Amino acid sequence: MSTEDGPPWYATDPDTGEIDILGIPEQLKSHPEILRRGLVLREPAKPGVVFTTTQDEKPCHVVKVLKPDSEERSIYEYLSQHDLASPNHTIPFELSKLGHPLLIMPHISRMNSLRLDRNTGWTSYELLGLFLQLTEGIEFLHRHHIAHMDYSWTNTLIAYPEDLVNDKRLVEGKVYIIDFDWSKRLKYGAGVQRAITLTPTQIEPPNGLKHFDPYAWDVYCLGHTCEIILKINWKEQPPWIALWYARWLKGTERGCTGVCRCRPTARHARRVLGLLRSFAYVSNMCWRWTFPLRWALGRIGAACSLQCG
Repeated sequence: MSTEDGPPWYATDPDTGEIDILGIPEQLKSHPEILRRGLVLREPAKPGVVFTTTQDEKPCHVVKVLKPDSEERSIYEYLSQHDLASPNHTIPFELSKLGHPLLIMPHISRMNSLRLDRNTGWTSYELLGLFLQLTEGIEFLHRHHIAHMDYSWTNTLIAYPEDLVNDKRLVEGKVYIIDFDWSKRLKYGAGVQRAITLTPTQIEPPNGLKHFDPYAWDVYCLGHTCEIILKINWKEQPPWIALWYARWLKGTERGCTGVCRCRPTARHARRVLGLLRSFAYVSNMCWRWTFPLRWALGRIGAACSLQCG
């Protein structure tokens, strides 16, 4: 199949012939897989590439038109051979068997819908638990010699209770990684693979670098994603332990042309994060256990102030 088959696929105005980026293209409406499933697409989530059925009708589906010249389809075919349980954070999906390759997924909430400030009761332990999901998802890919190459918070989803109706395979609170447009399956694993030319990416490479160890690039993007999540969702200063972890993942770039040593591997990061979570758990429990003492000391201090006054 030639790359001229798309995407992007755009709808056109029947009268003027002009592109309608908010419309549903005819080649998608008439696609044999769409017709077989009886899906009625309502709007584009990413014009020309990703389309959704109406969220008022359940289950709600997302349909992505795959690029024939990318590795995305073959990567999803490979990932389909593995159990969906963690540490695999691939979204439940199906690939079309007829016509142009389509990826069909359940609709899930975006990561930017999180609210991590203390008003919702998130502790450092719970926040690091979220980061652990992100980290083990990247580690799982790397274990199978897959580099995402364009990882960011915009292609990270989280399943909320209202999303579960869209697919029985979804797990509440689980993080899912999507968009393997620029991803690569590599011959060598982390710690052996040398730098390659970067593909187009949403995150700006440090120091304007054009070549990167692909696994180290994913870890850098993971650190950047953790920073963005904290920045968007934490109203005040985020927990220092979470901020330290995000910055540690980004590391200090030295422009390695071989195997990168500027930051940890995803596997090492996941192990360190486990220790950090244990520390955060003990710290949170100590804070709760000493609350009565801190309350009593506060009352005593207030009483002494009144007497002295």
